[in-house]
Amino acid sequence: MIEGRINLAREIGQDLLRHKWQLLLAVLTLVSALAVIVITHGTRQLTGEYNELMAEQDRLDIEWRHLLLEQNTLMEHSRVEVLARDKLQMHRPAPAQEKLVTQR
Repeated sequence: MIEGRINLAREIGQDLLRHKWQLLLAVLTLVSALAVIVITHGTRQLTGEYNELMAEQDRLDIEWRHLLLEQNTLMEHSRVEVLARDKLQMHRPAPAQEKLVTQR
């Protein structure tokens, strides 16, 4: 029989124990690389979400400006006067019909 038989698992284990610092550094390098991947992915997702929110803000700003212009147009005195005259058949009273109310 062969007396010099080598146990491969034991030899690998002993070799790893002899080079434990290199093994630790290799594991830390892999963990660091995985952390970079996860953080980069998260950053890209947040950047995409930020860009979408900025586009939404721009759209809402434009809509707000349009609403302000529409409000100013609807509140314009001449428009109110035309609507009162045409739709409500209102007219300005004659000076003789005007009554002045004073406070005491």
